[in-house]
Amino acid sequence: MPKNRYYYFDHTTCSFVEVRPHPLRRLLVLASLVVFLLGAGGLLFWYYTGRLATPRELALEAENEALRTQLSRLSKKLDQFSARLNELAAHDQSLYRTLLDAEPISEDVWQVGVGGTDTYAAFDRFSKPTATLLRETAQKLDALERRIALQNASYRELVKLAEAREAWRRQMPALLPADGVIVSGFGMRLHPILRVRKMHEGIDILLPYGSPVYAPGDGIVRETGRSAGYGLYIILEHPATGYQTLYGHLSKILVRRGQKVQRGDQIALSGNSGRSTGPHLHYEVRDSRGRALNPLQFVAPSMTPHQYQQLLEAAENSRISLD
Repeated sequence: MPKNRYYYFDHTTCSFVEVRPHPLRRLLVLASLVVFLLGAGGLLFWYYTGRLATPRELALEAENEALRTQLSRLSKKLDQFSARLNELAAHDQSLYRTLLDAEPISEDVWQVGVGGTDTYAAFDRFSKPTATLLRETAQKLDALERRIALQNASYRELVKLAEAREAWRRQMPALLPADGVIVSGFGMRLHPILRVRKMHEGIDILLPYGSPVYAPGDGIVRETGRSAGYGLYIILEHPATGYQTLYGHLSKILVRRGQKVQRGDQIALSGNSGRSTGPHLHYEVRDSRGRALNPLQFVAPSMTPHQYQQLLEAAENSRISLD
């Protein structure tokens, strides 16, 4: 389509002259158009650069998101470990320390709280969601590390107590030292030779001459010898328990002073030496202060309640004393 042309009548020349735009006007229009385009381009650049990132920025954002996801998973795992540690602590308190007669650990110690300066302030320079996640994860990890250290210390203590308890159990004189009938129990008895009522500080086990005598618990031979009353005798010491056991009226001693013996080891042969009216074994248990204790109190764990009751009745009903 042809461009429209405009004319005006020039009275001087008496002719029509075509209207042409002034050059400055064209230049002004062109300049305005350039300014408009530059402004629109700047606005578009600002808009898109604020929303579109470079490939490097996109990679960093993806990496940060992956790290946040991993931290979130780690935080959940720490919660699971903490719950498991709570179960172990509950067993520590209610079972192990009760069985081993250990002092309970206070709740304040279990919490192992810490105070002082904020050790996680360095995380505050990150965005709030990231800083919060980092702070919570670090707090959980530090608390878990401290509680694990405390639980390890507690178990080391319990192991030592268990070892000591095991030594105590092995050394406890929990068995009768010979297989025979108890003909005289612990308590006041008529002495068969002196003919007076006298405290019988042990039990008499009727045995054929030369019957084996065994250690009722682990121990050390503290003393062997001969006396007017006990005849040939042995004294075993059971240091973990604080008890001593004595074996009298023996015919032969099979151990030496300072020798270590274990429960069930044969230590002597029964006899009729000393102040005795017949072959038997006189057996005593004494505490760390030298006080005589009823030996039958110590053999209860090695038999059923019915068997123990029968043993007590047999010892109480017998009024015979052989030494």
